[in-house]
Amino acid sequence: MNTQSANAKTNNLKSIIRPRGKNIRWTIVAVLTLLSIVNYLDRGNLSVAAPLIMKDLHISTAKMGFILSSFVWPYAVMNLPSGWAVDRFGTKILMTISVAIWSIVSVLTGFARAITAFILFRVVLGVGESVMFPAAIKATNAWFPKNEKGTATSIFICGTQIGLAISPLLCTALMLAFGWVPMFFIIGSIGFLALIGWVILYNDPEKHKWVSEVELAYIKKDSDEDKAEKETAKKTSVTWAQWFKLFGHYPIWAMMIGNFALQYLFWFYITWLPTYLVKAQGLSISKTGIYASLPFIAGALGVLLGGKISDLIIKGGRSRLDGRRLTIALGAFLTAIALLITAFAHSPGLAVTLLTIGMFTYSLCSAPIWALATDVVETPKFIASIGSIQNFGGFLGGAFAPIITGFLISSQGGFTLALIVTGILALISAVMYGLVLRKNIPV
Repeated sequence: MNTQSANAKTNNLKSIIRPRGKNIRWTIVAVLTLLSIVNYLDRGNLSVAAPLIMKDLHISTAKMGFILSSFVWPYAVMNLPSGWAVDRFGTKILMTISVAIWSIVSVLTGFARAITAFILFRVVLGVGESVMFPAAIKATNAWFPKNEKGTATSIFICGTQIGLAISPLLCTALMLAFGWVPMFFIIGSIGFLALIGWVILYNDPEKHKWVSEVELAYIKKDSDEDKAEKETAKKTSVTWAQWFKLFGHYPIWAMMIGNFALQYLFWFYITWLPTYLVKAQGLSISKTGIYASLPFIAGALGVLLGGKISDLIIKGGRSRLDGRRLTIALGAFLTAIALLITAFAHSPGLAVTLLTIGMFTYSLCSAPIWALATDVVETPKFIASIGSIQNFGGFLGGAFAPIITGFLISSQGGFTLALIVTGILALISAVMYGLVLRKNIPV
């Protein structure tokens, strides 16, 4: 292509302005956000019920740690094939199957009475939910141009924090009113409502009957720069040989290790925060429902701000990779400081304040981590695979967090060492994203 035609093409792309009025792409984000909220209601309800379940069924702290981790192990492992499956078979069908599975299993958890039953249901829940975020990031990549992907991703990732913020309040209220068994039935049933919305509203942009020509042109304004490459990517499936070769690039390992550390601390919050407030800070179950929601409310704001910060760094002239990784490193470093101070906090007010700050700063990382999967590689067909590999590393950390924390609490008689370990891991994450991850993956 000569210089004159290239400049003409660039000017044509710049002339494609943001469409006004009805924009279906933001409806897609709204549906993804609803699914994110329900997803985290279903995975967080057991943590809220854990103090009552341990009391009613005489389950020890160490054994509850294994129950809580039984979700994360299969979730971590299944992130690898689930990302490949989304790239191979499509977003809509995989997400539909995923939501149906996790909703059914959440309802069935209310019937559990033995440790093995709880573990079985949590394993299946982990398998079912593993598709959610590889599919969501694939949907976002399809529906948004580059300049909006960070913001769009931050919105549906914000749903995770909203779900976690609602979970202590809603689940506690339901338990106090009806008991923990009906609570699982009600929370699980909400997923079926979200599933209906997804099936009705989602399709690929080119196939969606409600998208306008103007909006479709705006969505595709970046990918149209190289239409031939785009068509090739659509027709070419990701082979297992290509998938395995991704592990030969060091940025993949920096992302996996960095996310391992971040998800460890996130799952410390998800699985042990209510118990920490009850046992370490002496709060009642009713007060725990209120105070345990505060970090996640702050986290929802942090998710939105993190996406904006990374986009602003890019607009300031840095690369898309730098915008994402530097935001993640900043959030991880600030979270490490908050958690290390929390380890020595002896008043409920100070502890909740520090944990709230820590979740806010952690959440600055959430949207950039997922947007990173679209920005660390130039070939669209690998996006879900790279996102799922990074998520696999993260949820290995998430799988270890409940077990190691439960062991440290039992052996040390408190949460101090558990919090110190969590803070150190946050520092490791800051190093991985801030100093090690400096180059794109050359595929």
